[in-house]
Amino acid sequence: MDRSTFEALLQEHRDAVYRTARYLVRNAEDAEDIAQETFVRLWKTRDDIHIEKVRSWLLRVCRNLCLDALRRRKVREVARLTADQVTERGRIGIEIVADDGLERSLEVSDLGSSALKTELELDIEKLVQAMGELKEPQRSIILLREVQDLSYEEIAETLDLSLSAVKVYLHRARKKIRAAFEADWNDEAEAGS
Repeated sequence: MDRSTFEALLQEHRDAVYRTARYLVRNAEDAEDIAQETFVRLWKTRDDIHIEKVRSWLLRVCRNLCLDALRRRKVREVARLTADQVTERGRIGIEIVADDGLERSLEVSDLGSSALKTELELDIEKLVQAMGELKEPQRSIILLREVQDLSYEEIAETLDLSLSAVKVYLHRARKKIRAAFEADWNDEAEAGS
């Protein structure tokens, strides 16, 4: 790969790599460092990379660098949630304050704007808790699918998994999240009767 090809790939994929890093590490400065390191690694391995697989390779390297950074940081995040964060588009913004004092935000699509504010707050807390209990690669897969809106094929390439493995992990992740909510709903039903 020559310099002009590398620069073209950098221009084409820089935003996607940065957004992925920003989403995973929740810190602009760390995301910039990770994105830069991702492209440094691309340059160092430029002779071994197949151009048609660059996007998935970049996202996989970026994800691995993010996981390494998160492991080093070992930040326990506590969600601060209010129902007032529901916007008029039916989206919910979740602000997270970490042990390091940095505020981060996450936007979750359409959890149901018809719910009462207190029920909505509890649902958001439950979702954050359920997501936190997922193990890798389930957590990454559900985030890539539901938040980043990647296709099954893109997720498989990014995480270096088979297509069937992605579908199985996603199914299990959704099932665990659903079970967390159903347990609460069953408790509420029993308390109401």
